[in-house]
Formats: sequence, C-alpha cells, structure tokens
Amino acid sequence: MSTIAKKYEKNFTSGPLLKKMILYALPIIGVNVLQILFTTADLSILGLFTGNDNAIAAVGAATPLINLFIAFFTGLSIGTNVLIARCIGSKDLEKSRKYVGTAVFVSISFGLLLMVLGIILAEQLLLWTSCAPSVLPYATTYLRIYFIGMPIIMLYNFCAAILRAVGDTFRPLIFLIIAGALNVVLNIFFVAVIGWDIEGVAIATVASNAVSGICAVVIMKKSDGYVKIERKHLKIYKKEFSEIFKIGLPIAISKCLFSFANVLVSTQLNALGDVAMAAHSITKEFDGFILEAVHGVGAATIAVISQNYGAKNIVRIKKVIFLSLGMQLVVSFALASILLFFGRSLCSIMSTTKEVLDLCMVRIYTVSIFYTVLGVLTVLQEAIRGIGYSFTSTLISVFANIILRLIYLFAIYPFICIIGDVAQNLQALYVLYPASWALTALIATFLLVYLFKKVKRKFLAEIH
Repeated sequence: MSTIAKKYEKNFTSGPLLKKMILYALPIIGVNVLQILFTTADLSILGLFTGNDNAIAAVGAATPLINLFIAFFTGLSIGTNVLIARCIGSKDLEKSRKYVGTAVFVSISFGLLLMVLGIILAEQLLLWTSCAPSVLPYATTYLRIYFIGMPIIMLYNFCAAILRAVGDTFRPLIFLIIAGALNVVLNIFFVAVIGWDIEGVAIATVASNAVSGICAVVIMKKSDGYVKIERKHLKIYKKEFSEIFKIGLPIAISKCLFSFANVLVSTQLNALGDVAMAAHSITKEFDGFILEAVHGVGAATIAVISQNYGAKNIVRIKKVIFLSLGMQLVVSFALASILLFFGRSLCSIMSTTKEVLDLCMVRIYTVSIFYTVLGVLTVLQEAIRGIGYSFTSTLISVFANIILRLIYLFAIYPFICIIGDVAQNLQALYVLYPASWALTALIATFLLVYLFKKVKRKFLAEIH
C-alpha cells in the first residue's frame, strides 16, 4: 500500500481512540455542514438579491422531498461503509474492492433512475405535500433541476461513504469546500448578474455537487488501498450486492422514514400558509447545522465500531460507545446554545419580515434546544447497527419517526389546533420532535445493553 493510502486510511482497532475519533468526526461534521450551506447559500442569495419570499419558501418545500429520495440511497451507501470497514478489520483487500466496484455501479444506476422519476413527478409530489399555489411553480422548477444532477450527487454520496469507511474524512471535506465556494460564486452570478431567481440557485447547487463528485472519483481511481476503483470491478457482484443490501436496506429505510416523517410534518405545516413555510425554510437551515453535526458524530460511531466488530474487539466497541456519547453531548449542546442566543439575528440574514422572524423563533425554542436528546439517540442507533443489528435499529426508527408521529399528527394535533393562531399551531407541530426523541432514546438504551451482551457472548464463543 502506498504512502498516500497509509496517510488517509486509518485503523481504529488499536491505539488511543479519542483523538482518532475527534479527528475522524470533525471533517464529517464539516462535510455535513457544507452540504447544508449549499441550501443556506441559495436562501441567502435569494433573500439578498430578490427579496422573493415565495422563492425562499420553494427551496424549503422542495428540500424534504429531495431528502426523502436521497436518504434511501444514502442508507445503502452506509451499508457499503460498514462492510468495507469490516474488511479493514479483517484485512481483506480484494473483497473491499469488490464492494467498491459494486457500490459505484449501483450509485450511478440508481442516480439515473431518480433523475427520470424526479423530472416526471416533481409537480405531483409537491401537490401531495399541500405546497401553496403561490410557491408551487418555483418549487417545481427547483426540484426538476436538482433531480437532473442526481446521478452525480448519488455517486458522490457513495464515494464519500466508502472513503469514510477507511478513515479518510479529510479529502471529502476538501472536495466540498471547493464545491461550496463555487456554489456561492455561481449563485451570485446567476441571481445578481444574470437576474435569475430559483432556477439560478438550483443550477448552481447541481454544478457544485458535480465538482465534488468528480473529485472523489478521481482520488479513488488513483488510490491503491481499500477504496481503489478498478474497471474490472465496476459491476454488480451478486454476493457483495446482497450483503450491501442486507445491511444497507434497513439503514436506507430508517433514513427514508426520517425524511418521510419530515414530509408529513411539512404537509401539515404547508397548510399554515406561505409565511409559516418561509419561516420553516429559514430556521431549518440553521437548525440543520446542529442536525448534521449530530449525524456526523453518528457516522463516526458506526465506522469505528464496524472496524472493531470486524476485529472482534468487544472492549473497544464499548469504549467507542461511551466516547461517542460524550462527543455528541458536547457538540449538540454547544451548537444549540449558539442558535438559542443568536437565532433571530442569523435568520434576519434571509428575511427581514417581522412575522417570518417571529415564527422562526418558535422552532428554535421548541426544537433546537433539545438536540442533545437526538444526539444520544443517534449514537445508540448507530451502535446497534455497528454491532450487526441493522434491522433492529430500523425498527426503532419506525417507532420514532412513523408510529409516534402519525399518532400525534392525526390523533392529537387536530384537537389542539387553534384556527387563525399560526404561531401556536406551529409550536404544536414542532413539539412532536423532542417528545419522540426522548421516548425512543429510552427504548434504544435498553435494547443496546441487551444486544451488546449478546454480541459479547458470541465473540467469546468464537474465540474459545
């Protein structure tokens, strides 16, 4: 293996853990935050140069649908991440490259499928979410353009997951820094110079994602380590494909359910009018920084645990879980505090309308301050996946994101709505997030303790 491969590919099965995990997680958080910044840049440029609240609301209306589709295939990419991490733990280079080739082929194929479906169904999907008539034309345009770039976006997501499996989180961050800078430049050019609005920011986002995807492919093609893309492996290996789906499909369903739950909430929220939609779009972007930081620590958790699972090191798995919980609490509390104290000022960058800003603060006070609870839940779920119980983790997501939220949205929320009181109804919608997180985290704790003991007995039996 070359010096370059050794430099970027990390082994978590030996040596001190905390420093390695922090250095591994920080670039993931950076990548996730930069992806949020793509949409934030769109909203900021629209707010500064057009003042069109309908265009701003359109980005927010389209984003949950985009995330719903992307979430499914991102979940499959995590299946690849887990399997390649296990290959590192067991030092199986050839099998790792088969996973890489299969994953890259699958990402491009499904990306093309999503492109076609998204272009055809864009308007109908938005109508299903009760998108406001004044927002619908803008949201349809944004959604269709975004889906044109779906093949390259899917390719980048799979490549980034593969790189993370071997501990390389730095280069995906560099790719997105380059893409993020390009996104801002293109946004300004298309909107401020040419005079476009929603179509300009959509094209800028797709073009920027294309740059990061191409960079990832070039790096992997030049590698000679576990992540190398080889022409001979660019096909679907039946066994490897089946294993990716066995682990990745439950994760994909879990992530899809998370996004679908947000679509359900958005459908109720859209009925509150365009002011509520604009406020939700703005606040969700800043709120998203916390959410993506939480997911970044979760991604580090599953990758590090998966390597040690491959090495059958139960002691280090336990240590990873506690270190991840500590990291999660620090990160989520710090970011939530910043948003709590500076939220209104930050939101005013995108809109100066008092009614919009007042509704922005409703989400911050109701949801943002409870992201520490989601942080704990995320570590618990990723730990359960990392020790081989991906389907169990998905059942937890079904309970949290579907069962509890459907019960609340259709059996409780209609009875506490007050006609005409948008702020109260918005808060009533948002309260379901922290409530479902807390209850599910409690259940996940008991499940992880039970399953951890089961895996420990399994490893001991294999050793003896």
